[in-house]
Amino acid sequence: MNYNLIEELIKSVREETYYLEFQQAYVTLMKNKEVSSLMQTYERLNEELTERERFGAYIDNTQLKKDILKIRKELVHIPDFQDYQEKLSILNKELDALSEIIFHNISEELEIGRMGKIYARHRRKV
Repeated sequence: MNYNLIEELIKSVREETYYLEFQQAYVTLMKNKEVSSLMQTYERLNEELTERERFGAYIDNTQLKKDILKIRKELVHIPDFQDYQEKLSILNKELDALSEIIFHNISEELEIGRMGKIYARHRRKV
């Protein structure tokens, strides 16, 4: 495998406008004390919920879920968070498109039906 090509691809992505805008939105978001405090609380509560859900019906998580939802609602109304979410969405779409290009032919080669390799070989010829 040519890792130099991968490094070039990574460098190229990091120079793209969508990536730079995402980075700037992230920096701006983290400088906002209100947002960083809410995000820390949100993450802590989500971790607690995950831990508590292991016990299933033995623990009532209703209030914890309400607290998480309340914080989420607060976050989505903050302009810096909205901008970050928008830039993150754009970045993810671009990376998905890039992944589709990279792995498109690979996944066709790996496709094996019920008849195994014979099916895959036949399919390529058709």
